[in-house]
Amino acid sequence: MFELLYAKTEAGRAEIRARALPLSRTARNLLLVLDASKPAADWLRLVAGATEADFETLRQQGLIAPQNAAGQPVAVPPVTAPAPLTPAAAPAAAPVSAPPAGSPLLDRAALYTYLSGEATKLLGPFKGYAFALEVERADSLPALQALALQFVERVQKAKGDAAAAGVREALGLR
Repeated sequence: MFELLYAKTEAGRAEIRARALPLSRTARNLLLVLDASKPAADWLRLVAGATEADFETLRQQGLIAPQNAAGQPVAVPPVTAPAPLTPAAAPAAAPVSAPPAGSPLLDRAALYTYLSGEATKLLGPFKGYAFALEVERADSLPALQALALQFVERVQKAKGDAAAAGVREALGLR
């Protein structure tokens, strides 16, 4: 189980915004930084004080789920644990409309995954982590699209035109 890649679910992203569940500090820190770029065991080593119990709590609550390398969900056996705590009601998803001209063409999940995964790689550990927190706070597709455009600008400033062009291409921008 700990060799699998895990990523936040929609419920996990909602919990980061709402802070409705009584999670321990280490479990919450693990939820904040966890993405599908590393196996679960690596995240447990990287987050100070995080234990397998913290990870299991996140998994049982449905805040994280296993992913394959392409970012697609992976089926795992059902958890035979107590029923999850009831989080505060998550905001309803806004109706989907065509993106404005010049906006990334990716859907919300793909945009979230790309921005979260590439931020530290292209902006460095500190600016990348700060940007990943901005991505976590984005509560809608238009908010993520605006962050994606900012990401292109930040990458251009940090890494130059060639890197920014690669990001534009990955985001479907011209």
